[in-house]
Amino acid sequence: MRATVRRGTAVVAATVLALGAGWAHPSWACGCGAAVGDVDVHGESTVVHFADGVQTVVLRLDAESAQSSAALLLPTPAPAEVALGEAEMFDELAALSRPRVEYVDQWWPEQWYEAGEETAGAPPGGVAVLDRVELGPFDAATLAADDAAALHDWLDGNGFTMPDDLAEALRPYVEEGWYYVAVRLDAGEEALSGALAPVEVVFPAAEPVYPMRLTALAEHGQYARLYLLADHRMERADGVPVPSRVRFAGPLAADGVESARLRDLIGPDGAFLTALDHDIPSPEALTGDFVFRPAAADAPYQEVVRLERPVYVMGVAAGPFTAALGVLAVLAAAGLATGLVRRARRLPARGSGPRGR
Repeated sequence: MRATVRRGTAVVAATVLALGAGWAHPSWACGCGAAVGDVDVHGESTVVHFADGVQTVVLRLDAESAQSSAALLLPTPAPAEVALGEAEMFDELAALSRPRVEYVDQWWPEQWYEAGEETAGAPPGGVAVLDRVELGPFDAATLAADDAAALHDWLDGNGFTMPDDLAEALRPYVEEGWYYVAVRLDAGEEALSGALAPVEVVFPAAEPVYPMRLTALAEHGQYARLYLLADHRMERADGVPVPSRVRFAGPLAADGVESARLRDLIGPDGAFLTALDHDIPSPEALTGDFVFRPAAADAPYQEVVRLERPVYVMGVAAGPFTAALGVLAVLAAAGLATGLVRRARRLPARGSGPRGR
């Protein structure tokens, strides 16, 4: 069943929850939520697509845990359609946005001699389940709730145990009338390890917004990479004191990518990709959400990394080798000049010998 979205602002916040009895204060949070318990999330990438009043968010987390089950809780301002995401698009977007490498010949490297080869190592006061569907290893439910305590109790009763501080952090979303996507992942008998299958949610939207308020619960610094796909280059438009670093900006064509889902998002008219990195050393600074708007111009950008490439001649650095040749040439020229002078001095002067009568 597809849920009908009744509100327009596009916001998705992801909270990673370990399923089990033991819980700890969040020690690591994904860029748009919080990780608790025995789940260690050490990487996050998110695709945010916005076009024609519809926003798509695809979230992929890299996690390590001794447990075999985990869950995502995604507050949304309206009921969302949930599906499995495509992992291949993340690899392709990472390749498309990677820096361009330029090599600079270094004739004077620190090591003057070339090294040999080395081995390199909802209803009032309650919770309503609007939809529930199984998606491969996921069990996804779309919820409505107008009471934080009721939402907490429902999550507790369905295996989504929450720490008290996270429940309190969700209270503003409940008060603002948001909806929720609860996604349970069961890895069977194996412990969670590596990249988890991506989750995709889609809903109508008035503007692209990426929620960050739950990240303030994290005890350690955070990192978030956002791939924004829209009609134009995008930029931050909020007052949150966390800067964005542009890693890539440029147009994409559907026939220029291999990922089927990425082709769908780009569409026949193409899309503009803006890749933004966010280093967040102080999560408590996240008092608001990231809001985006079109930039003044669709100026392309690709980061350039310049690497020094040592130049060796006959196993010796080109700079010292050339300098040595120059010195030898000067010495040889000086020696030749000295020899010519000495030879000239030994020769008798022309016309200075005895003359016959």
